[in-house]
Amino acid sequence: MRTVTIPIRAGRLTIQVRREELPLEDCVTYATRQNPRRLYLFVSKVLGKHWPVRPSVMRDVHVRLASQIAGLPGPVLVVGMAETATALGRGVAEETASRSGRDDVLYLQTTRYLLSHHLAFGFDECHSHAPDHAVYLPDPTLQPLFRAARTLVLVDDEITTGRTLVELARAYFRLNPRIEQVALACITNWLSVAQRRSLAETLERPALFPALIEGDFAFESNPEFPLPDLPAVVAEPNRRHDEIVADPARTGLIAGRWAVPRLPNLPHNRPLAVIGTGEYVYTPFRIALALEERGHDVRFQSTTRSPILVGDAIASRREFLDNYGDGIPNYLYNFDPRRLPIICYEHPAMPATHSLPDEIGGLALVTEEPCRAS
Repeated sequence: MRTVTIPIRAGRLTIQVRREELPLEDCVTYATRQNPRRLYLFVSKVLGKHWPVRPSVMRDVHVRLASQIAGLPGPVLVVGMAETATALGRGVAEETASRSGRDDVLYLQTTRYLLSHHLAFGFDECHSHAPDHAVYLPDPTLQPLFRAARTLVLVDDEITTGRTLVELARAYFRLNPRIEQVALACITNWLSVAQRRSLAETLERPALFPALIEGDFAFESNPEFPLPDLPAVVAEPNRRHDEIVADPARTGLIAGRWAVPRLPNLPHNRPLAVIGTGEYVYTPFRIALALEERGHDVRFQSTTRSPILVGDAIASRREFLDNYGDGIPNYLYNFDPRRLPIICYEHPAMPATHSLPDEIGGLALVTEEPCRAS
């Protein structure tokens, strides 16, 4: 056990680390949210969201977590939480299936986009600035696997209370009450032993907690810090997105069938920044990984809805409207302008209407359609 104290703009975090598969300092740094309901933020250095990371480091995290669930009884349903953990969730599912040769790992992600598919269930994330999550029923050929799963694996970047994941699990139990056990997987797990026991009792099933770092934390707010206002968002709540989304992860896929897409020809004499957009992160990450394996100097990150204040771990912040036509502010943090940015979109209609490539002098690629081997 060791104790780490971190001052941030909004106050002070005190962390007690119980277990580290990777050093805490290699995995996490800290910032202040632009959200009065929850001021602190653990900024992952290995997730590929707010902090640029080498793709091979991301994959190592996927492999480490996958190794902790690879032997669980199948079929296995893995669900990644939007928007932050969509690449992490699918990465865990893909590595679980490909490294063990399993063909019974079904992957789904939650989404904040409204589709015409039948909704399996929806739920809210109490501390989020954009709380509505939807889980859609998989395509008909995958529904037998969806309804027959024996193990449910829910993947998020961190677990603080577990309430959101428990809500998701219980909603799924109504569709499949035969689930035998649940794994709540993450990079950083802040649950105490008593909290884990309570969650398992609530789930009424054995619960596993695969993680790379485990500990406890407390936050002491700075009384002199002015509470920030949430960004103003004016969006059409009932707008459907069927015509602008292409990622099959929202309606389910069998993990382990990934095929590397055709890669663009890029200069080797300039470092690259491959950038995913919002929920669409896994395919851009795999492209970044393939470029790194070809010898390019690559960092990966992605845009986000999450508003974070500049300072602490956030050296820079770019704000722009989202690429889904909803008029929602999106952000890109800690972008290194020395790198050639390659912004990856899931649908061909997006690049023509999105300002980010021009703003940062980057290339726009549509990367999903050739990648739909799953």
